[in-house]
Amino acid sequence: MRSRLHGIAATALLLLASGMAMPRAFACGFDGILGDGFSAEHPRSIAVALAISDAVAAGIIDKAAVAPIVPGSSGYWRAVGHIGAFHRLLGAASTGDAHAPSISLLFIDSKLWARLTPGPQGYALQVHAPGAAPGDVVIVTSEAILAVVLAGAMTPQRALDLGLIAIDGERDEAATTRGLMLGATGRAPPRAAAGAPALIRAFGSAR
Repeated sequence: MRSRLHGIAATALLLLASGMAMPRAFACGFDGILGDGFSAEHPRSIAVALAISDAVAAGIIDKAAVAPIVPGSSGYWRAVGHIGAFHRLLGAASTGDAHAPSISLLFIDSKLWARLTPGPQGYALQVHAPGAAPGDVVIVTSEAILAVVLAGAMTPQRALDLGLIAIDGERDEAATTRGLMLGATGRAPPRAAAGAPALIRAFGSAR
């Protein structure tokens, strides 16, 4: 029991040092840009953080996956870039079904939320959302893990199996989102189609 408690304490310190999701008193990693009152708590955050810690300890992923986030505007816009890449892949894999599930994406390392809402022209993206809306399917992961998957260094199925990415929501909508994400991240990053609408609402300003 004592060794287990020591392990939990050590993990908590690791998560704190890496800027991962902790109780509400901790500020957002990009607070200087995103402002106060930003909340990113989700019931799956700690489980994902522990899974990432375990994967690092087992040598499955590099320690960079739990490195502190890059603070300030450079870190924020880097995160936005990864979210944008995921959005483009998801849009390429979707069928433009306006009744597809709305998706909220949470980076536990920076506590940054983004929302993807379906429409006739595909998913519209809102970066720096205040959190998930009722009924959203929530994808919980870290920026580093999503970057590894986007780069093709780990399959999305492997990341899901290891708990490095969690999908939370109603069973059917979560299954739809899982299938969409597996199909999207199995493709090469698509080039923007000529004349295609941006469908992105990004908040924050570069400094």
